[in-house]
Amino acid sequence: MLRVATVLSAREWEARLVAAARDSAAVKLVLRAYLPEEVSKRADGIDIVVAGSETPWVTPARVAEWQRLGIRVVGIHPRADRPAAERLEAGGADLVLIDDLDPEQLFREIRLLEPKPGIRPERSGHLVVVTGSRGSPGRTEVATALAWLHSATSGTVLLDADLAAPAVAVRLGLPPRPDVADCVDAALDGKSSDAIKLRSIGRLTVIPGALRSSAGGTRADAVVDVAQALARDRTVVVDAGPWREASAFIESADSIVFIAEASPVGIVRASQMAESWRGPQPTLVLNKVPRSREDEMVRAIRRWSGLDPVATIPRRRAVAQAAVAGRPPHRSLLRATHRLVDLAT
Repeated sequence: MLRVATVLSAREWEARLVAAARDSAAVKLVLRAYLPEEVSKRADGIDIVVAGSETPWVTPARVAEWQRLGIRVVGIHPRADRPAAERLEAGGADLVLIDDLDPEQLFREIRLLEPKPGIRPERSGHLVVVTGSRGSPGRTEVATALAWLHSATSGTVLLDADLAAPAVAVRLGLPPRPDVADCVDAALDGKSSDAIKLRSIGRLTVIPGALRSSAGGTRADAVVDVAQALARDRTVVVDAGPWREASAFIESADSIVFIAEASPVGIVRASQMAESWRGPQPTLVLNKVPRSREDEMVRAIRRWSGLDPVATIPRRRAVAQAAVAGRPPHRSLLRATHRLVDLAT
């Protein structure tokens, strides 16, 4: 029996397909997916996923991931929407069909697709997600320092995925375009991010966050797709913003760095994070530590968050001055974060 998953849709094709599958002896409906990772997690029990062109996160990168996991992908589009059909075809769908087909016809078509043997994706790169509590604990500055250090030995991308308050372009004094929204648009069109002329500083490629109001609808899961595609063959450091908003990135990360400010408010916020955290345990970094109170602050965050900071970064005026002036990260910050690079390699 063919095991089929659908991507939930408000269009009529999905409800018709679900109803017909329940009455079919040849097809078993195993999942109606609301999020892309639901399909990937259950790949061993799915032969075919059927997705409509109206779903924005069914990108070429997502289709390729499902296919590497052994799932055939069927794209559905409105009869009159030829551009939608072309996007699905360019995105690598195994079969592209119109959405007003009778469910029995659709089943006949998809039964002709032989399930393919799964090949788990191999990735030579590394995806590092930097997040932290609300306020200004120093997420962007630490992410920039980590990317700077990684770029000393390999091709590295610094990706600003803070959709609410992107700051990387301002931090490094770079033009705001091309930005992450341009990369998402390229992915939706079936193009690689390499086709966009991104800004580079030596071996560090920078993808700024979208400051344009017209890009305000950029979806976090689409940015996750971009990050995963880039991380196949290089190191990608993501400035993901506050930790609740960064949840889309956390599950796909190879390592997670959580920045906490060494202040009473920062420690309270870190303890709230620790209580509500879902996902792999993050590496805790205590930032802006007063030199005379380092031991006290380390004891406090251990007590209230239950986490032991892997690195402490002293509060120094020179670090802030380098950030304001758009200069490379100050050497004291680079020294303090070097251990994080060792942990990620």
